[in-house]
Amino acid sequence: MKVIFLKYARQELDDATQFYELEFSGLGQRFREEVKNAGLLFQYS
Repeated sequence: MKVIFLKYARQELDDATQFYELEFSGLGQRFREEVKNAGLLFQYS
């Protein structure tokens, strides 16, 4: 199974990443990596 983000979900992810990055440098990237890891868990379950 392949995990696909719809247009609005991708926008939410981008917004959340930017928000967390503004809160603490590097946190936005860590957040995005965790979302990717969660997607991989779904993909291989």
